[in-house]
Amino acid sequence: MGESSFAQTAPSLVALGYSPLPIMPNSKTPGTDSPMKNWQEWCRKAPPPNAIAGWSRYADCGVGVACGMGLICIDIDFEPAMEALIAMLPQSNVQKRGKKGVSLFYRGNTDVIRSRNFRTPDRVGLVDLLSEGKQTVLPPSIHPDTGEPYYWWTDDTLMDVRLSELTELPDDIAERIGEVLKAYGYDPDLEGPSHRLGSFAASTASAGGSVTAPLFRAVNNQALASLAAWVPHLGLQRCYRAGGGFKAVANWRASGTGRALHLRAPNLSFRSDGIRDFGDGRGYSPIDVVVEARRLSPSNALEWLAPRVGVQLYDPDAAAMADRIVASALRKKKAR
Repeated sequence: MGESSFAQTAPSLVALGYSPLPIMPNSKTPGTDSPMKNWQEWCRKAPPPNAIAGWSRYADCGVGVACGMGLICIDIDFEPAMEALIAMLPQSNVQKRGKKGVSLFYRGNTDVIRSRNFRTPDRVGLVDLLSEGKQTVLPPSIHPDTGEPYYWWTDDTLMDVRLSELTELPDDIAERIGEVLKAYGYDPDLEGPSHRLGSFAASTASAGGSVTAPLFRAVNNQALASLAAWVPHLGLQRCYRAGGGFKAVANWRASGTGRALHLRAPNLSFRSDGIRDFGDGRGYSPIDVVVEARRLSPSNALEWLAPRVGVQLYDPDAAAMADRIVASALRKKKAR
């Protein structure tokens, strides 16, 4: 029996600065013979050699890569918008394909560029912006729907291009994608109004800062420690307590079996050690879930979640200090 896709590719991926993940056979879920718990930790650090060696012993595993630590993937599923998006986006030197669409790999500031799903009001998927907390399956893994391998769409691949050599994305790439997708039914107004935090985040990003990242982490950590304070208020179908956490239906994605929403299995699991949708294998941060469930932008999701878990976002003195920090950073940038 030959080596698995993971065993074939993982050493090269690690050497070039990426975090490879084993993918369960016939799925897109990180794991070996069972789903991997807390795989999102590899979005923030590389797996050690003993982990790579252990995962390589499973003969049928596919291979994926954890996004984060500078790695970003833009997954374009909606083919009618592909030409317009490709024209707007920086040229990606590494691309892959699977069942449909194309996935473009980039580097960028993953403290500022956050994961985001772009959908129409009736939940048609357009683009997935995959950053920290997300992963994507790589060639030569077998696609679970087609039975055919994923394949590279470019001569360069992640097996021969270092992370530092990928094309860089601007910090406002999510806003640029949203502008293009308006012509295809995407409505940014449905994500809620732009509040002070969103403007502040954009200002700090343009000034070269990352002021909001610690705040997002603080809210996410507190939310995992106090699930009862916010999970029942998401409005999810079939939400109920289970052990020390909750289970619910992931309302925002289509059913893999075609069942009506009220008949679907509650595959979305909330626990103090993480949130996972066992229907498609994806992991979520609390803010990611609020973005999906309540159709909010990340900054508005933060504003919704923070007070429910006891994190104070603003006070006048802090806001004034933040304004001074941003103004100072912008002046220094212009002076250079």
